[in-house]
Amino acid sequence: MPSTTLDHATYNADGIHVERFTSPDAMPDRPPVLCVHGGCHGAWCWDVYAPEFAAAGYDVHVLDWRGRGGSAAVPTERFVKLSIADVVDDIRAVASRFDLPPVVVGHSMGGLASQLYAARYDVAALVLLTPVVPANVHPEPIELPIADFAAPWGPPPAEVARQLFFQGLSDDEARHYQALLVPESPKRVYEATRWTLEVDAARVPGGRTLLVSGELDVLTPPGTGRALAGLYGCEYWLEPGFGHNVLLGAAAQGLARRVRGWVDRQLGV
Repeated sequence: MPSTTLDHATYNADGIHVERFTSPDAMPDRPPVLCVHGGCHGAWCWDVYAPEFAAAGYDVHVLDWRGRGGSAAVPTERFVKLSIADVVDDIRAVASRFDLPPVVVGHSMGGLASQLYAARYDVAALVLLTPVVPANVHPEPIELPIADFAAPWGPPPAEVARQLFFQGLSDDEARHYQALLVPESPKRVYEATRWTLEVDAARVPGGRTLLVSGELDVLTPPGTGRALAGLYGCEYWLEPGFGHNVLLGAAAQGLARRVRGWVDRQLGV
């Protein structure tokens, strides 16, 4: 869909850098779309999904977590202690400016942060793309090495990044995106692989939630996504040929279009 000329602007919301995408055909009565990236990533990873939603008339806001990209810097001694739960404050810094509850689209660690957000604040709809799942579903731990909890983790070297994040992408695509990865809080990496955080599942609006798993995903395997969808009673898609990063690469455009269509149906547009 994104053949429409889009308007692109940036702004700061209490220290959170936000990229905003709109089109001349934007529908002001629709809820805005707020995109929340995952660990080691930044706002750049939404360069397929944001235009897809904006070209369809949505007001799209893409944030950088605090401590990366254009957002406020965080000293190392604080950064290494940041939790995925702290991302809820980053989301709220942006969403509190909206007139309507947003459609929240979260990926990976950002997917867990989005669940935590939706358990506390109203959302028009919730899209969870290969999300980190909460302890509620009792998943098996992933023994990803964390050498030093006093130092930022990663970003992983090219081959490891390919195995973790970029299954299903071409070599050129994987190299391009690996160069954009940034270090992460070791506490967040631990929470995301040992599944230590719980969500108040009864407060997550399962009837307005979509969960997408990638068939090749080793970080958030399909079994964990299926279990989480069962907990919430939400719609579940298993996508063949995709790994953890269902946002990137040539195939992502078709999936982004289908996700946007699902949101359209939820909102009755």
